[in-house]
Amino acid sequence: MSAPAAMMNELFTHRLSSNEGKEKLAEYGGSYVRDRLREVAFCRKVLPPQQVTRADCQVSVNHDTLVKIVNVEPKSRAMVMSFRGQPTANFIRAPKAEIGFVTISSEMYQKNEQELLAYDMPITKVIEENVVKDIQEIEDREFIIHAEGAVQALQTEANGGVATSLSSITVQASSVIEFSIIKGELARNSLTADAVVRPLQRPDLSNLAKLLNTRRLRTDMFLITEGDWTDLLQWTVEDFGDRLQSETTVDGYKYNTLLGYRYVRTVKTDILRPGNLYAFTSPDFLGKFYVLNNPKFYIDKIANYISFQSWEDIAMALINIASIVKLELFAADANPTTNTQGLLANFIPKTEDQLGAANNRVDQGLKFPQINTF
Repeated sequence: MSAPAAMMNELFTHRLSSNEGKEKLAEYGGSYVRDRLREVAFCRKVLPPQQVTRADCQVSVNHDTLVKIVNVEPKSRAMVMSFRGQPTANFIRAPKAEIGFVTISSEMYQKNEQELLAYDMPITKVIEENVVKDIQEIEDREFIIHAEGAVQALQTEANGGVATSLSSITVQASSVIEFSIIKGELARNSLTADAVVRPLQRPDLSNLAKLLNTRRLRTDMFLITEGDWTDLLQWTVEDFGDRLQSETTVDGYKYNTLLGYRYVRTVKTDILRPGNLYAFTSPDFLGKFYVLNNPKFYIDKIANYISFQSWEDIAMALINIASIVKLELFAADANPTTNTQGLLANFIPKTEDQLGAANNRVDQGLKFPQINTF
């Protein structure tokens, strides 16, 4: 396998010596990046993107960039009246929302020609493992940050416009209203408001779905971490029934729905932190996701140095913030305004430069067996 990879790296550097070669490599990298990005970003499963062009967009009056104006469904109602009665006059007005476009870019990756030839891994592997992953992680991180902002805004509104601590202590004292955020069964009964993530229980999911289902909305999808989803495998025969219990013991939980609702699992626990579950309506009631420019790929060679990066231009907005609710499986307060126990860092997405921390410790010299040479 090392010979073909080394030959690909050599061909890569040779093609960069001509303008035609640069265009072909950029075209190849761009198409590969685009396919992978759509496949793995979990926010695109919750809110599928739509392709737009310059003609579909508007120019902002506040800055020199494009925006997308989205119409929101107007209010309407009916009434009972007598044969001689007249309906209430209602001057029609449809609200509008402005969505701005942003660029998400990878780092500018650089490598000199001589060192590139020493690698057995082809350069396309670097593109797949680094550039694509970096773009998709930032996209998902922004989605979670805004989803959290939406549920916290309605939670504050439900508590009289005052930011209120939501922990096992305030829940047991009935001093807080759980409106867009609820605690899990095991978390709400905890005597200590700590950051320990309790196992997911079956009633937790039904209670989460009920937050939307009782507001003339309907739950469409759950978003859950891989670790929290694994708690399903601990559910007993009382939760699953005999047939499903025997299936999960052998094959695990292999269905695409939970309690009749679709769900998305993610291993990105540095973005969607363990113990946080979100429920969403269908995209028609949630918001919009527009792609102005699919991932583009730039590559160049100056002297013996090769540089490449990838970027995209997108617009994403959660317009109907009532279409998002959240379940917390930990007992501590995760309200960014109150942060009563001071444990907020355990529950919110990590900073951009902390995403994708390496699991291996090769750079620290930790690998087994270790062979020392002199």
